[in-house]
Amino acid sequence: MTSITGIIIEEKEVLKKALKMRGLFQHIRNLMLGEESLRGNSGIPDGKGLIDQNSYSVIEVDKLLNVVDHAKTLVGKDTIHKAFAQNILTPAQIEEKHKALEEIANDETLRTELSLLLDNAAEYEDSFYRLLFSDFIGFMFSPDTERMEVAGYGYDLYGKATKFLPGVVADAEGLKQPQSAYIQDIINEIKSFSGTRPFQLMQGPVFSWLGKFYLKDEKKGKPGIKLRLSLFKPALAPLILLMTVLLPYALNIGMGQFTTISLLPLTLLLFYLPIVGGFDKDAFIVPLRRIYSRSDEVEKVVSVIGKLDELMSYHRYAEKSVHATVLPTMVVSDNQYIKVEGAVNPVLGFSDESYVANDFDASQHNLAFFTGPNSGGKTAFCKTLAQIQLLSQVGCYVPAQSATLTVADRVYYQTPEINTLDHDVGRFGTELKRTRDIFKEATTNSLVILDELAEGTTHKEKLETSLMILEAFKRLGSMTILVTHNHELAEHYVDKESAVFRQVEFDGERATHRFVNGISIISHADLVARSVGFSKEDIERMLEEKLATAKA
Repeated sequence: MTSITGIIIEEKEVLKKALKMRGLFQHIRNLMLGEESLRGNSGIPDGKGLIDQNSYSVIEVDKLLNVVDHAKTLVGKDTIHKAFAQNILTPAQIEEKHKALEEIANDETLRTELSLLLDNAAEYEDSFYRLLFSDFIGFMFSPDTERMEVAGYGYDLYGKATKFLPGVVADAEGLKQPQSAYIQDIINEIKSFSGTRPFQLMQGPVFSWLGKFYLKDEKKGKPGIKLRLSLFKPALAPLILLMTVLLPYALNIGMGQFTTISLLPLTLLLFYLPIVGGFDKDAFIVPLRRIYSRSDEVEKVVSVIGKLDELMSYHRYAEKSVHATVLPTMVVSDNQYIKVEGAVNPVLGFSDESYVANDFDASQHNLAFFTGPNSGGKTAFCKTLAQIQLLSQVGCYVPAQSATLTVADRVYYQTPEINTLDHDVGRFGTELKRTRDIFKEATTNSLVILDELAEGTTHKEKLETSLMILEAFKRLGSMTILVTHNHELAEHYVDKESAVFRQVEFDGERATHRFVNGISIISHADLVARSVGFSKEDIERMLEEKLATAKA
């Protein structure tokens, strides 16, 4: 008895899973309804994926996506977002994408054909999703578009929706043969969809009998009703006429008051449209869309289209960038490191030709310091390094003359969190908790950027705590970068020659936004104070003016 009960439970679970919409389509439905977003790191728990929520915000990944995302399809945009937030590729996988991007850049014919394939896909993609998710409400009520309601019975939408994947397959079959393995795999996956049952049903014609669907070659004399994407059914014309003639008798009204023609609209509205349209909806359109939304073959081919769109999006990003871009060299190493030449910020430098480029080489050390005054560009360049790390890991171009990196398992960026203070422990404790959480999850293959450390305590305790933390990260092996005004922290490692030291360069009193080797021991606080109009002289002048006004 127990075994039979177990089998029944197992069968119910299998059925329950089969009745569920595929995960990708459920996610896209939530995107279209505004229940989920293509931006932001929501839904990815801290410690999972490549970036945690705080780092995602500080690194400004949304802004990075805005310049990189040139995808034409919704699934392409979703693929790009997931690549930045969740996926971690191996160097070999990244190299495959690089070869594909090189082929796209060098082969104009292939590039044009792929772009046309995506244009055609984008034309019908929305209709396909709306077919899967919409409610068809007939013609008696006004549709609520925010709830994805559609007037009618789904004929027009089904016709457009079923052009989506068959159209992509047709374009793929007429495509020039790609040379790179990555594009070959994508195109082969698309072509293989033509051998699936869902594809054949989309192509049609489709017949239905007793809840089962048949294709033309399967029917073979069996009874069946053919799906016609129109309310007009020639075979039903005599029935319509008969219903119109009999309508006065059914309503118990005098025939002399009406003509058959005058009753025809009423017949169509009350009987023909709901019966015929409702039958087609319930017997064909809804069951067929259920097949499509639950098909792993359909989900797979839609995902593959997203991957192709992602690839073309990275090509367009490089094409539109005003600075030189390069495909980075991804290497395997025991420790995380970054080496870039002529790097500019992917977001700020995307359309700014005057943006200052910088070099950074941490291939020999896993600890680096950036020192110098505020507004010198320290934080902006550290965000540049983090963003270049992300671009590199998704297989994208980076804005630099050259770049060599390892694959990070986590990218962390810590900044002072004044707006989220824990009142029980104050600023020092709040920031220390954040550092602790990063350290607990970090590994030898992590990139950790810290914008100041141990704020909110005495200078002596700050130095002691900061050195303790830095030494722990250094021994762990993480690639750790510290942005700091406290030159003493950097000087602690000078004699050991065990860190990289970069400081803001100045041209007289003006920061050039370039970085040179060394440690800045001057904060240039007077320059910053003068720039905001609150220097010693400004304070004295303002005080005299206020006192003079008070006496008057």
